[in-house]
Amino acid sequence: MLLDFSSLSKFRAEISALGDSLFHGETSLFIEDIINKKNHYKVFAAFRDEKVAGFLILSTVLDESEILEVAVSENFRRCGLGSELMSEIFGWCAKNEISKIFLEVRESNFPARTYYKKFGFVENGLRKNYYRGPVENAVLMSKELS
Repeated sequence: MLLDFSSLSKFRAEISALGDSLFHGETSLFIEDIINKKNHYKVFAAFRDEKVAGFLILSTVLDESEILEVAVSENFRRCGLGSELMSEIFGWCAKNEISKIFLEVRESNFPARTYYKKFGFVENGLRKNYYRGPVENAVLMSKELS
């Protein structure tokens, strides 16, 4: 579900804890920025037993969006939660006339690359030495929407 500012404030600690463990503390920064500046980021969350089990942060400018972070709790991986989040953003993008979605993923993250391809994303570029801890290339991927 797309979180409004009130819901985001309510679940910020759960989202930050899940994301910060995977993204080196960046999730907390995104969440604070969204709450304080009410900017162009959107946060979608999936819940199990009234707790955040996964989330996706989307940035939108004009008719293009970029997936900035996707995280699913280890307990709920391979249960369809990520697909649920992806379906939700595709629906949101269609309603908001988004023409293209971008993302980047670590070059070594073959499971994620395969997962995104399942949803129609194609690899179309490389950012050399983009990631830190460890240094690694980012594979750029995108999906055209109709």
